[in-house]
Amino acid sequence: MSMVNHLQIIEGVDLGMQYSIPPEGARLGRSSKNDIVIVDPLLSRHHCRLFFKSDNTLWVTDLGSANQTLVNGKVIQETALNVGDIITLGNTKIKVINNTLKGTAETTAAQQKVPVDLGLGKPAQSPTLPKIPSIFFLFLLACISTVVSVIIFFPQLQKKQNVETTQETGVKQEEEFAGPLSLTYEKVIANTQNIFRFWLTLSTNGIVTVQMDDLANNRHLNKQKKIDPEYLTRLVSSLRDSGFLTLEKVPPGIQKDSYEHYEIYIAIGKKANRCKIVNRIEPPVFQSTRETIESFSKNELGLWAIQYPTEKLIEMAEKAWLQGKKLYQEKTVKLENLYEAIKNFKEADWHLETIEPKPDYYAEMLMLLSDAQTELQNNYEQANFRAYQAIRNNEWEKAAVELRTICEMIPDRSDERHADARKKLLDVEKRQERKK
Repeated sequence: MSMVNHLQIIEGVDLGMQYSIPPEGARLGRSSKNDIVIVDPLLSRHHCRLFFKSDNTLWVTDLGSANQTLVNGKVIQETALNVGDIITLGNTKIKVINNTLKGTAETTAAQQKVPVDLGLGKPAQSPTLPKIPSIFFLFLLACISTVVSVIIFFPQLQKKQNVETTQETGVKQEEEFAGPLSLTYEKVIANTQNIFRFWLTLSTNGIVTVQMDDLANNRHLNKQKKIDPEYLTRLVSSLRDSGFLTLEKVPPGIQKDSYEHYEIYIAIGKKANRCKIVNRIEPPVFQSTRETIESFSKNELGLWAIQYPTEKLIEMAEKAWLQGKKLYQEKTVKLENLYEAIKNFKEADWHLETIEPKPDYYAEMLMLLSDAQTELQNNYEQANFRAYQAIRNNEWEKAAVELRTICEMIPDRSDERHADARKKLLDVEKRQERKK
């Protein structure tokens, strides 16, 4: 099914461009971090957001932009959009050409172009094969037969030799964990207001299937993907060493007006185990295995927010937002606080990915996230430049101080900025040792 375009720029730098809004919505602004990037100097970095409500109608909300968002000439905070509405953002005007998730059922003639055979062309003729002399043909056939015989016979001979060697040495190799991985995970969280279910299964052929139903909030998902063999090998190793395959059964508990159910089944080769936790605190081994499986679905399928009911997502997002705001306010107390603030803001944004409408603090959070990222990058570039000057002037002690500052400022070893500073620091420390 082709994508349905919802917006068309009718005035501005990207005149004529059309955009399709995905089911999860799209942010628009001049920052490259947006889903829709419009290079209009009068736009804010994160200007507005377009999204679908539960009835699949298109809405727009302003994200605290400096020059505001206008619909049909009127300033709005959040409003529904109709076909023909004009959204004004700075010097850019955007026309709504579809206002539902799937668009209209009509298809233009241009979209239905089918080539028509007018009978004017000639059918393609198959090329005539050259005649092969009979003697040469027989010789060629004999060669092919010889090659085929070698291909078929040689592996069988090799296999026979391997079997004989094994029998002679008496070696019998049996790996309990040799074999494909089979996995099933189910989470059910229910109360008097809602039932949430998340279900994941990984078949022995490497196909993962995920289903999610959040009844009260009308959220549903069914997604499938073939997993990369290298990632699958790492997952098997992690689950094999987790201790889950020897975990004993846990009796169910009872909670009033609520129900929490976690069930995991894992089979690797000849080893298999099923464990269910109902209305109880998870044993550490079970919790660690569950988190490994959930991280697997997040990383491989890009699923972050769907693993929790809406109420839980909102709760986790607010917690991350408040922690990020606190760290941002205390950014001068510790070098790593600014980086950790960014990390918390991103986490809150992930949790709110499927939540509509967004909470009141969402626009402020996006602005703080952008400001924090800019500030951290500036701090890094200044420290990196000071380190560069010190290295050029053979001031090894000063260079080491600046490089250690970068490593503390950006503590994530997987971050390229940290990795580069660490590499330079090791070289500087070697030079310091030689100097002594």
